[in-house]
Amino acid sequence: MFKNVPPVLARLVVLCLCFAVTTPAAFAQSQATSGNIEGRVLDPNGAVVPNASVAAKNKDTGLEKTATTDADGNYRIILLPPGNYTVRTSGLAGFQNTTLDNVPVSVGGATTLDISLSVGGTETIIDVPSEAPLVETTRASVSTTVNERSVENLPVSGRNYLDFATLTPGVVRDPTRLGDLSVGGQKGTLNNLQVDGTDNNNSFFGQAFGRTGVRPPYQFSEESVKEFQVNQNGFSAEFGRAGGAVINVVTKSGTNEFHGGLFEYFRDES
Repeated sequence: MFKNVPPVLARLVVLCLCFAVTTPAAFAQSQATSGNIEGRVLDPNGAVVPNASVAAKNKDTGLEKTATTDADGNYRIILLPPGNYTVRTSGLAGFQNTTLDNVPVSVGGATTLDISLSVGGTETIIDVPSEAPLVETTRASVSTTVNERSVENLPVSGRNYLDFATLTPGVVRDPTRLGDLSVGGQKGTLNNLQVDGTDNNNSFFGQAFGRTGVRPPYQFSEESVKEFQVNQNGFSAEFGRAGGAVINVVTKSGTNEFHGGLFEYFRDES
């Protein structure tokens, strides 16, 4: 193929082909492990405000992303790691800078946040409830998020984080299939488990790592799980390969402050 092509040019062509193939996959993976903040910016009379700058800053890591409203006052800040954010408008003549604190972003979720501006020169600070909305009105998919608070505080036998999936409607452990997760009556082999955007399934048996049963499970500590989302149907294009559910797990990441975790596991055998 590259017989009459100079070696340097041939290497460049191969490099470009590799980049073209891997970039869409990497973008899809980042979509699966992140969330969005979206909404409209309005003036005191309820009219839309175009060309407004909206910034979202992660309170743990300091990651900051910005967006500008379109002609209809809409903005969308994408690919945000799960966590709590401070959202701030700035640079609008005649309006106060508005700061909204503790805006939650969940894995695979879209947080709708409409911002109402006030006239004046001082800054307005609004504290937002730290729980993500139970129902997303902007999407048709059926999904449930098990957040970090539930993972940390709810008791579970064996410290298998996948047991928390049974908190969602229609999900049970199937005793006839050695404890596989059955979603909507489907076999556990029809589910797809993803951890940080990476496939986490047994390629031979087609079952998720970390399942119960006779085969030795491979699972990481519950302590490392931040939150996860159970997508039952109607899930978006970045997910697939599932006739049952897509379980989308995000692990904990570092922050700007020194921190750690300690737990003890004891099970009375008497």
